[in-house]
Amino acid sequence: MTVVVRPVQPDELEAVGALTVEAYAADGRITPDHPYAATLRDAAARDRDAVLLVAADGDDVVGTVTYVPPGSSFAEVAVPGEAEVRTLAVDPRARGAGVGRLLSEECVRRARADGCPALVLSSGTWMTSAHRLYERLGFTRDPALDWTPRDGVDLLGFRLAL
Repeated sequence: MTVVVRPVQPDELEAVGALTVEAYAADGRITPDHPYAATLRDAAARDRDAVLLVAADGDDVVGTVTYVPPGSSFAEVAVPGEAEVRTLAVDPRARGAGVGRLLSEECVRRARADGCPALVLSSGTWMTSAHRLYERLGFTRDPALDWTPRDGVDLLGFRLAL
């Protein structure tokens, strides 16, 4: 697998939305008809309000992440000047191949290039594989960023000082 991380192309938005739903559904937390699936499927909003990146293996999109630069209305837990990572999703068939790491590293690179003091993110309590990835990249748990967007969904905060 030869993966390249780059901005999404307009003709990929529908496929990226479907991949995001599939990746989250593979974790068993949502189904394709879950109310949150519509948000996950809306790749165009992420592309419009932040920087939607994809991991491509040739013509196949195998992962996606949303880089939220400072000042974006798409930020959930970042304070002014910080960047944020949102909606990391890897095709279940490509998991374990380093796709999530490549996408995360590109967010770190962009945050440094933007002169951010930190890069932050929220991750579901059940996303233990992602937590290990973030910790390997130098993120630390930041309980001040923990939040519950709705009943039954507890999110843990992570911070990477840059």
